Amino acid sequence: MNAYVTVTYYNETSNYTTIERCECGVYGLASPVANAMGVVGIPKNNNYQACDYNTEFTNTNSPWIALIERGNCTFSEKIQAAGRRNADAVVIYNVPDTGNQTIQMANFGAGDIVA
Repeated sequence: MNAYVTVTYYNETSNYTTIERCECGVYGLASPVANAMGVVGIPKNNNYQACDYNTEFTNTNSPWIALIERGNCTFSEKIQAAGRRNADAVVIYNVPDTGNQTIQMANFGAGDIVA
């Protein structure tokens, strides 16, 4: 199922808040199909793929969304790592320079986190 994504951010250069919307995501096969919103947190210590069981994130103030790079472990492991830090949702993005193909994740066993 396709996911509609809205990104809102403040641009300090232009002094404006920018809102971008697209139908550019896909819910994981085992993900709840639900709305999620929050501030983005990324894995700390340049561990952008969140494959370490004890991965910590830059922002964990609820509500928050984990932004995780694809690769080196399963989608479920990435989502579980964010879930241990109480993420409300997870967005997994492609490794830079590998294309922008969107596929549906096999995220079985990842719990009730929107991904």
